[in-house]
Amino acid sequence: MKKKVVPVLLAATMACGLTACGITSNSRAEGDGNTVNVYVSSDLESSLDAEIEAYKNVNPAAVIVKHVVPDSDYDNKIKVLLSGGAKDVDVFWARTPAYTNQYQSAGALENLAPYANKSGVDLSSIDSSLSVISDEDGGFYGLPIYSSCWMLFYNKDLFDRAGAAYPAEQMTWDEYCSLAESLTGKDGGTKYWGGQCPGWTMNLGAIAAGEYLTDPAPLEKTKEYLEITKRMYSESHVPLEEMSNGSWDNNASFESGNIYMMILGDWGYRDLECDFEYGTAPLPVLDGTEPGTSVGNACYLCIAKTAKNKQAAYDFIEFYTTSDEGTSVTAGTGNVPCYSTDAAMKVYEESVKIDGIENRFAAKVLREQAGDKNYAAVLEAFKQEAQLYLLGEESIDDCMNNFYKLRDELQKE
Repeated sequence: MKKKVVPVLLAATMACGLTACGITSNSRAEGDGNTVNVYVSSDLESSLDAEIEAYKNVNPAAVIVKHVVPDSDYDNKIKVLLSGGAKDVDVFWARTPAYTNQYQSAGALENLAPYANKSGVDLSSIDSSLSVISDEDGGFYGLPIYSSCWMLFYNKDLFDRAGAAYPAEQMTWDEYCSLAESLTGKDGGTKYWGGQCPGWTMNLGAIAAGEYLTDPAPLEKTKEYLEITKRMYSESHVPLEEMSNGSWDNNASFESGNIYMMILGDWGYRDLECDFEYGTAPLPVLDGTEPGTSVGNACYLCIAKTAKNKQAAYDFIEFYTTSDEGTSVTAGTGNVPCYSTDAAMKVYEESVKIDGIENRFAAKVLREQAGDKNYAAVLEAFKQEAQLYLLGEESIDDCMNNFYKLRDELQKE
C-alpha cells in the first residue's frame, strides 16, 4: 500500500528528552560568554575532539562542550531539539543544504553575517554554489565545513583478474552500465556484481545534467536517469531490495571484494577500509552533459537562534571552518574543506593517496540539492515514487505523474 508523503516539519510530534534521544555529552553549562555547546553526529565526534583541542591551543579560556547523537538518529533529534527551543544548543552540524534551508525557513538559525562582518573574515574563496545558505537581504545561516564530489570507485584486483582495463575517462551512464553488465557473473559459487549504486540520490544523473526536482515539469533527465537506475538494479548491480534492508552497510558491501565498481562520493576516501587496492574515476554522465561535471554537497556548522553564547559560538565555528589550524584538522580526516587553505590542502595531499584523486579536483561540481525551502520534503516524495517504480509496482509514467502531484502539494506549504 502506498504511503502518503508527510513533509518533514520542525514541529515535534512527541516529547523527547535529551537522555531519551540518545545524546551523550559532557555536563551542560549556562550562558557565561565562554561556553559553547556543540551538537554533532557520532560520525564527527573524533574530528570535533581534534578541533576542540586545536581551538583551545589558541583560546585557552574557551569551554567547548560536545554533545554526540548517533548518526542514524541525528537529523530527527536535531529537529526535535530546535523545535523545542532547547536552550543549550549553541552550535550544531547540519548535514545538507536542504536541511539547513529547512531550519532557516523555520526561523531556527542565527544570521551569521553580522558576526562575519565584525571579524572581517574573507569568505570569497568558498565556492558559492556549495557554500552558504543565504537570504535576499544578504544574511547567511551556516559556515560550510567540507564539500563532497560523487565519483566512480573500482576494485583494481577484480579488474586485474578479469583482464579488463581500469575505468579512467568519464563514461556515459550507458557505457558504464554496459561495462558493469559485461563484468557481472558467478565464479565458484560467488556472485560478482559489476557495480553498486546507493539508493539515496535517485536523480544523481539528472543533477549532473543541471536538472533539479523543483524544476518545471516534465523532468526528462530525471526520468531518463530513473530508467538507467532500473537497468542497473535489475541486471548488473546489487539490487535495491537488498540495499533496502535495515542492516545494509554500503561500505562493507564494497569492502567484501565481490563488486567491481561503486558509485559513491569522495567521502569513500575517508571511510573505506579495503583489503584490496582501489582507484577512482569521474562520475558517469548522461549524454549531452558537459564533460567533467559531477555532483556534490556541503555540510555546515550553524548557530541556533536560541543560543546563549552566540559570539563565542561564532568564534569557534569560524576557527573550525576557515583557519589554517581548523581546516587542517578537517583535511586530516580525509575531507576537502570548503575553505581551502594552503595548509589544509597540504595535509589532504599527504593523507589521501588514491589513483584518480585528481579527478575530484578537476570536476565541475554542481550542487546536489536545490535551494527551495521544501526541497528535503520534495526529495523524500520523489524517493517514495522512484522506489515504487524500481520495484515494479508502478510504471515510469505513473511514477513521474504521481511525483508531480505530490510535489505540487508540498510546494503549497
